[in-house]
Amino acid sequence: MVLLKFFHISVCLLVCTAKETNQEAEALLRWKSTLIGTNLLSSWSITNSTCSWFGVTCDAAGHVTELQLHNAGLHGTLHAFYSAALQNLTLLDLYNNNLVGVVPANISMLSSLSILDLSYNNLAGAIPYQLSKLPMIVELDLGNNHLTNPEYAKFSPMSTLKLLSLANNDLNGTFPQFILNCSSPSMRSLDLSGNSFSGPLPDSLSEMVPRLRYLNLSSNGFSGSIPCSLSRLQKLKWLYLNSNNLTGGIPKELGMITGLRMLSLYNNSLGGSIPASLGKLQLLQRLNIGNTDLISSLPPELGNLTSLEHMLLEGNHLFGSLPPSYGRLRNLQYFDIGNNKINGSIPQDISANWTKMKGFDVSNNWLTGSIPPQISKWKELVFLALYNNNFFGSIPVEMGSMRNLQLLSLYKNHITGTIPSDIGNATSLKFLDISFNHLEGELPAAIALLVNLVVLDLSSNKFTGTIPNLDSRKLAVLKVAENSSFLAEPLSAFCQLKHLRLLGLSNNKLIGQLPGCLWNLKDLQSLDLSSNAFSGEVSTSTYYSTSLRLLQLSNNKFTGYFPAVMKNFKNLVILDLGNNEFSGAIPPWIGERKRLLRILGLRSNMFSGSIPWQLSQLPHLQLLDLAENNLVGTIPQSFAFSPSMRQPDMMQPVLTINIRSTTFGYFYNGSMDIVWKGREHTFRGRDAFVTGIDLSSNSLSGEIPSELTNLRGIQFLNMSRNHLFGGIPKDIGNLKLLESFDLSWNKLSGAIPSSISNLLFLSSLNLSNNLLSGEIPTGNQLRTLDDPSIYSNNLGLCGSLLNISCKNGTDGGTEQHEQLETIWMYYSVIAGTVFGLWLWFGMLFFWKLWRCAFLSCIDAMQQKVTKGMHIWKYRKLSKY
Repeated sequence: MVLLKFFHISVCLLVCTAKETNQEAEALLRWKSTLIGTNLLSSWSITNSTCSWFGVTCDAAGHVTELQLHNAGLHGTLHAFYSAALQNLTLLDLYNNNLVGVVPANISMLSSLSILDLSYNNLAGAIPYQLSKLPMIVELDLGNNHLTNPEYAKFSPMSTLKLLSLANNDLNGTFPQFILNCSSPSMRSLDLSGNSFSGPLPDSLSEMVPRLRYLNLSSNGFSGSIPCSLSRLQKLKWLYLNSNNLTGGIPKELGMITGLRMLSLYNNSLGGSIPASLGKLQLLQRLNIGNTDLISSLPPELGNLTSLEHMLLEGNHLFGSLPPSYGRLRNLQYFDIGNNKINGSIPQDISANWTKMKGFDVSNNWLTGSIPPQISKWKELVFLALYNNNFFGSIPVEMGSMRNLQLLSLYKNHITGTIPSDIGNATSLKFLDISFNHLEGELPAAIALLVNLVVLDLSSNKFTGTIPNLDSRKLAVLKVAENSSFLAEPLSAFCQLKHLRLLGLSNNKLIGQLPGCLWNLKDLQSLDLSSNAFSGEVSTSTYYSTSLRLLQLSNNKFTGYFPAVMKNFKNLVILDLGNNEFSGAIPPWIGERKRLLRILGLRSNMFSGSIPWQLSQLPHLQLLDLAENNLVGTIPQSFAFSPSMRQPDMMQPVLTINIRSTTFGYFYNGSMDIVWKGREHTFRGRDAFVTGIDLSSNSLSGEIPSELTNLRGIQFLNMSRNHLFGGIPKDIGNLKLLESFDLSWNKLSGAIPSSISNLLFLSSLNLSNNLLSGEIPTGNQLRTLDDPSIYSNNLGLCGSLLNISCKNGTDGGTEQHEQLETIWMYYSVIAGTVFGLWLWFGMLFFWKLWRCAFLSCIDAMQQKVTKGMHIWKYRKLSKY
């Protein structure tokens, strides 16, 4: 009887359990029906056991206890998720899907839930305060959504919580009060990073969460000082306070958190010095205090951090030398003190002992000495940045043995000697920049072995010879990889660098013709060969790069017509062919095919013909330099409709080449040499983007189109040394941003428009050597332009600056203009008379026949006059 009763109870339980599990399955299938992108949930079917479904875990009784659907590609909401049937659910993991909508408050009714991870979705709306009522919650991760502030006042204490992440949402206000309202002795991890919290960091944090191991408050707006009380968090291992508005220095008390593994304070305005007490953090693996306005020497005590793997101190005001004690940091992998004021040389203990180094950056300092050859022992080194220092000596030959090296930047030092041919063995190199040094000799053909190069910048050195060719004589001594079959081809070395995006050879002494195979580099974005001695015509090619954005061939000896190959480069932003010997007409297709062009430099060539009106069709053109050519005709009126010059707010980087890799990036902003305010100036970086037109030193004629006054975004305008006539446009004052204005050496007449005084940024003006008249305008910025020479050789001008009074005020200009015309008439008559007399007497002096005839004529006239006088005298006497 007892057995029978037990049997009935068991059957009843099985029936109830089956019914409950069916309800769980129905609830999950109901939620699935609201989702999109459920390919991974194909096993979710009533024909399969619920416990066999993808991402589902059951207990021994068959109840669903865990749902792990991270990275499942789910699209939809959580509105239909809750069901009373899911009361056994302890873990809900929906990390990294595409869930939208709000977080339903009814999730708080899943009373068994201990882990809730909804991070990395697109959830929005306020965080429901009801989640704080989950009685068994241990981990709550809502990070990386678009959630907003909850009703903090309704939050209940979450004494069971060990992990809380609200990172990268849209939260704001002061430090969340619900965390401070109650003691949470179980809390191990707190992440509030990537929000808009502000105000001070709470001093009581160490009391509320005394067992905290991970604290991340980075990328907020917290201000004030770092609380010294954080030192009481003795369990803390990871502390992230970077990217806030913290001030007041680095507390020395942080050196008391002996278990700290990670200390990140970068991107604050802390100021002060580096506390020597940080040297007590024996377990510290990462120290990141870069960009914190520190004014300090490097404490030798940091040499005690023998577990340290990352030391990042860049972007401060650090001074003094590198302590030799840092040689004890044998586990160091990344060291960055770039953008400081560190001097001295690299200690031998450092170069000899840092054999695990992967990234070494001491750029933009005052370091000196030679590059230690012991660096070649850093076999794991990936990037080496020594640029903008005072290193001297030669490039160590041993660097060729660094097979993992991807970036080598020695830019702007005092390196001498040649490029060692062994550099060709560093075949992992992607970025090689040794520009702005004093290297010389021929470029080694071994560069062609660096087949992974993306950036090669050898500019501003003293390299000579031609671009190297690959032949057996030059490569016989090199260690050549077995797959380098291309070496048999007699092609120029650089043409083999198929991944090249930037090639800089400017400001050297290279000669010869431009290899046409360079146009075949399909990824090439920037090619700068300017300021060399390349000659001949620019060769064409059947294949050509479609990626080229910057092409600078200026200051060479190139000849021929405008290079036809450039018709194919549709992505050009900067084109500079200035200071060569190009001739012929400027082709109209520049304006028709180069829709992205912003800078066009053709100055100091022999281009002839008229200026193509099609150039005005370039929608982004903001710098046009056609000076010092043989151009004729008039200035096209259509220039007035150039869109980028009409807008005063178009100033932006013309060209930014951003080449990134997994560990570092290379940025290039382009540059341009122009005549700016009467002097040649190189514009670089964000300054390289002035807006202007230079048509000087041509043979242009006609009047200045009045429509040019519509170019309200223009900063300089130079039309000097032409044959322009007529008046200066009366609305010239509309060019509000104009800084440099030159109309000298033309035939302009009339008065200087009074509106010129509206040019409030004008700092360079030249109107000399024209036929201008009237009173010189005064006021505003013109008062600072007090050099009389800018108006010289205009005989009709008057004003205090020239010490010439204007008699009749505003009418003085008209009167003086009339006087000027009278003076010119008198001068013309006198000049003609003098010229005629000199011509006449000159002919008498040089031609004997004429001279004899003239004297004979004079004698005959004298005899005739004498005879006449005698007759007149005789007749007069006869009367008496």
